[in-house]
Amino acid sequence: MKNTKIPKTINMISSKILAEEAISRGIKINHINNYQKEMAFLELIYKNHYEYILGSNISKSTVCATYAVENKSLTKKLLTRVKISVVKGKLFNKKNIEDVYKFIDKIKYPIVIKPFDGVHGDLVFIGINNKNNCEKAINCILKKNNYVLVEKEFSGKEFRFIAGRNKVFAVAQRDPANVVGNGIHSIRELIKIKNQDPRRGEGHMCPLTKIKIDNRIKQYLKEQKKEMESILPFDKKIYLRKNSNLSTGGDSIDVTDQVHPELKMIAVKTIQAIPGLAYGGIDIMINKDISEKPTKNSYVIIELNPSPGLRMHHFPAIGKSRNVAKEIINILFPETKGKYIKNK
Repeated sequence: MKNTKIPKTINMISSKILAEEAISRGIKINHINNYQKEMAFLELIYKNHYEYILGSNISKSTVCATYAVENKSLTKKLLTRVKISVVKGKLFNKKNIEDVYKFIDKIKYPIVIKPFDGVHGDLVFIGINNKNNCEKAINCILKKNNYVLVEKEFSGKEFRFIAGRNKVFAVAQRDPANVVGNGIHSIRELIKIKNQDPRRGEGHMCPLTKIKIDNRIKQYLKEQKKEMESILPFDKKIYLRKNSNLSTGGDSIDVTDQVHPELKMIAVKTIQAIPGLAYGGIDIMINKDISEKPTKNSYVIIELNPSPGLRMHHFPAIGKSRNVAKEIINILFPETKGKYIKNK
């Protein structure tokens, strides 16, 4: 059945956002895998024009593009060819894992260790500064993967650019999970209070994700000489994780209007460097103000995502909402651009 309303079986918020935008233009939606709770596979129909969406991955992006972006080592090669700054790194497999330490001797600590094809910050170990922690991270990844990516850590703020092959749609600063003290409540209590925000939910179902207390949070607090029962002074902000993923409780701050034009050009050039990639999310670390003109040493591309989360742009914790879905549907169905069947 072809739907003119958002199918109730769609769970992920990015898919819902895209479906809503499509339907508002008179595009019909068919949730093909509605028997599954996982990522929605949507068929979009406008007259005799058919397109498909998986999560927020779209049929205008080729299989080769998706493979190139998901393979972090290959992504770096393609970006390096067009002189875009990428983080220094090297891929290792189980057979040559001992060579990791020779490479670390060259790039020096601190380093980042992660899978070569990971998503949502899974199994990403940041701020590793000794061999013992390095071995723990490698062993953890090799339990599920045959390859390990080792990178030199770049110090700066992390931003998510979402762009097509011609322009940037939105930019958000990704702030790691955090709480702000009030001089009364413990860190544990502050987390509980923050999680009561109606925008926070489980996984990718809501605009923001609840902060879950785990060993990584406890360890990071310990490194900061804090514990779950510590009471923070009024207005004292403390980070609970090193990674800034929204899926682990991070916040998004819209900064689209503050971004220097040359940084936007770099983002577009990054998308263009991947053959067949219609649009994507670009994670960029920047060590100077985002409004300043970049240099080759002031930024690095951390990774790309062919199916980026849209909630951080549509529902930022702080700042202006950006209708990224509009731009994506423009790519899929340019003939419907501006043709809404009702006021939005």
